[in-house]
Formats: sequence, C-alpha cells, structure tokens
Amino acid sequence: MYSIGIDIGGSKIAAGLLNEEKNLILKRSAPFPGTDDPECSIAVMNHLIDALLTEGGVRIQDVAGIGLAVPGSIDYEKNLVVHAYNLGYHSFPLVARIQAHCPDTQVFIENDANAAALAEYYCGAFRGYATGLLITLGTGVGGGLVLNHRLFVGGKKNGFEFGHITLVYGGELCTCGHRGCIEAYCSATALIRDARRAAAAHPESRIAQAAAGDESKIDAKLVFDCAKAGDEQAVRLYEAYTGYLGAAVSSAIAVLDPEIIAIGGGVSNAGNFLLDPVRAYAKEYAFFKQHAKIVLADMRNDAGVVGAGLLHLQRG
Repeated sequence: MYSIGIDIGGSKIAAGLLNEEKNLILKRSAPFPGTDDPECSIAVMNHLIDALLTEGGVRIQDVAGIGLAVPGSIDYEKNLVVHAYNLGYHSFPLVARIQAHCPDTQVFIENDANAAALAEYYCGAFRGYATGLLITLGTGVGGGLVLNHRLFVGGKKNGFEFGHITLVYGGELCTCGHRGCIEAYCSATALIRDARRAAAAHPESRIAQAAAGDESKIDAKLVFDCAKAGDEQAVRLYEAYTGYLGAAVSSAIAVLDPEIIAIGGGVSNAGNFLLDPVRAYAKEYAFFKQHAKIVLADMRNDAGVVGAGLLHLQRG
C-alpha cells in the first residue's frame, strides 16, 4: 500500500507519494494561493493528490492514508485546524474538505513539527530509539516528541508547544503574545532581531557592513558567517543564541529524559558550529550527566511530507 503526505506552508504546499517501504518516491509542490479564502488551498491540494496518483500510476484504492501537516494548532477530536495564522485557517475543517475529494481513503491531520518528528522516528535520526525530541529552528521554534514509540500530542490533546515554554521571565515579546518564550530567543526571527539591533548600534561591525544599510540582508547565516570570521558583535550574538538554545535543550533533558534530541529547521544548516556549544552547555548544566545524544535532524525539507504520509501507521 502507498500513502500520501501533504505539508502545508504559508508560501507553498508540498505533497509526496510514499511506498510501503516508507520511501518518498514522488514529490510535487505548488504555491499556496495568495487569497483570503482558505477554500482556494483545498483545490490546490486536491490537484496535487490527483497529480501524484496519475504520475505514480497508483489507484486511490491502493492508498492507505492521506496525511496533512499544518503549522498550527489542531482539534484532534473534531479534525479541525483551530488556528494556523499564516494560512488563514481558523476552526477550519481541513480533513473533511480533503475527505470529500477522497471519500474512500482515511485522512489524518497533524501539526507540522509533530509530523516532522514522526518522519525522524520512522526514517531519520530517531530510528532505533523509543523516545526522541525534535526541535525545529526557523521563523518560529517547533517541537515534536515521540514518547515510547508513539507521537505525543499532550495529555488533553492540546498539542506539544515546545517553543512556548518560558525561557526568560518577562523577556522579549513572543509572537504568541506572551514574553520570554523559547521561540522569542531561539528562532531565526529572534536571532535576526538581535542582529539588526547590533548592526544599528555598531555600524563598524561585519554584520552592519555586510548589510550596507539594508536590514533584509541580515539573516542567521550572515550572523554565523561573521562569528566564524571573529567579528566581536557576531560572536556575542552567537554565544548568546547558543546559550539560550543550550538552556532550552537542558530543560528538555530534565523534564523528558529523551534518548536523542535532533535539531532541525533552517538555522540547523550551521551544523556543528551550532551544535557544539549546545552540547557543551548540556554537558555542563543538564541535570542528567548521561543524557540524550544531541544531533542534527536527518529529514530536512522532506520531514513534513514524509511524516504526514506516515500518520496512518500511528492512527490508522
């Protein structure tokens, strides 16, 4: 049997066809429609499903499940997207809309970070482990937890919001409206915010000179590149950022005691330059001295599609 995974993002919708061996054998994508009507995105998803079936030479009867990964909160009982702000989904019956197009195939829905964790469990860094935590560092901070071989979505099924654990009481304002969340310190957005402040205050810095007055040129990669070159302001930002991330990881170790922690998302492209100080922080400050391995996530850009496509293995 085959399965289909759909990863719905604010800029594009990616869809993939997986075979019985959990291999992604075909992948297609389309822009997320730039309208205020969420129904427009349903037509895009239905088209992608049909295209995958046609190009893969697969009948819908041979599809065990269709999974949908969404950057937002989920009502698992009603199969609704409660809120996905960058998609315009609010109490949106996404499952029902796709089910209407494929009435004889089970359709499942999941938060995108949870789906990515499931991809790591079946196909990536978590293989061979019962409990693993995925932390994704991008525009926000996502988290997905596989606990004793099962995807954990909370005791009350409200979800698993690692990025909104308070890291600094009364700290920086977070996108959720509260202050001091992990996301407000460990996201790419937070690093860019601090780098722009540093560039404005220190025009002599490499960051400011590279931006040449254009803030849009400042991103996480620029900060890391300037830190590698020894720029004082960039090093300061790098040390603060990895320190906050180390503290977040160490807190997760104390609460969850996972066997493995994988770091993904765009910021993780820095590789061991990012992870080495995080590992050092955990070695010094984690409550358990024999603690989780800290590694880079394996699945990268395919994580959402693959994880969505494997939801039927946990819920079918």
